[in-house]
Amino acid sequence: MQGIFHTTRKGRIDIFVDDDGDKLVAVAEVKSSDWDKMTDSAVRRNVRRQIKQIWDYIESQLNVKKDVSPGIIFPKRPKDKERMRLIEELLEEEGIPVVWQDETIEERKARS
Repeated sequence: MQGIFHTTRKGRIDIFVDDDGDKLVAVAEVKSSDWDKMTDSAVRRNVRRQIKQIWDYIESQLNVKKDVSPGIIFPKRPKDKERMRLIEELLEEEGIPVVWQDETIEERKARS
């Protein structure tokens, strides 16, 4: 069973994938956060809120004995490289990988 759950709030979609026979599920958030318009404190607040939301999904699956592969996707990287690094670090500290839709695999490898 696979599902995409879309809320009525602008810029947000939740993705949940479960193959009904495996212990592994995938949980992803697609967010349209405009990091360039936020203050530094708003960036941190926004990331903390997103972490809490994803961990709520993770814990709900751990409670039913599933293994969870989480992730978050943003359509656009912030212009400020330090801000991008901060966002990635905060999420990755919580075990949540980040994908920037406007970044190629080659660009990502070059940053590693």
